Amino acid sequence: MLPRNSLSPVLNKVDLLVAEIAHLRAAGPHFHIVHRFRMPGSDCLPGEEIAAVFLVNHAYEYQLRLSLTQRILFDFIARHSRLAQSARQIELGIRADDFYKLHATNAHGRATVARRIPRSSIKEHIRRLHHALELVFQEAGIGIDPHRVLVVQDTVGNEVGYKLKATCSWTHIDLNARDCQPLWGGSPRLPERREAQNRSRG
Repeated sequence: MLPRNSLSPVLNKVDLLVAEIAHLRAAGPHFHIVHRFRMPGSDCLPGEEIAAVFLVNHAYEYQLRLSLTQRILFDFIARHSRLAQSARQIELGIRADDFYKLHATNAHGRATVARRIPRSSIKEHIRRLHHALELVFQEAGIGIDPHRVLVVQDTVGNEVGYKLKATCSWTHIDLNARDCQPLWGGSPRLPERREAQNRSRG
């Protein structure tokens, strides 16, 4: 039989693995949501695009395989992760939020048809989100049930509520249009500020 000291590295790794599993079950995994086309100097305003969602595990990022509608739905549920919301609440919340109504309009400077997610389709999109979570957990080597992360909660009525049990962070990438570049070595300058400066010079 091997002395205990020789098994210490193995036991330490097992203890660490058990602790990580316990943390994942308690707090949930961590997701990193990337928004791009931000106007320099602003902070998460309508017009940005939800470009991607990543699972973060051991300093590695694994991108979820999501369509645009699923990225919007994931972003919305992540922003309201303290609430379990019904399909109708989700539909109304997305419809009322200018961030989703003006999604990605900074990229081309014109309004588009608002992205709508009818409540009749949300159950199917949740199913697809569960599948995307299952795939990314497998890729990252995490043994966790997607249904414990994107939770479906029964109510005393006929509805169910959807809730994300996870931590999330957001990164915003600035718009790269020529007239929306930050000043070299200084603060970002928006087009409106440039126009005002030009008028004052005239």
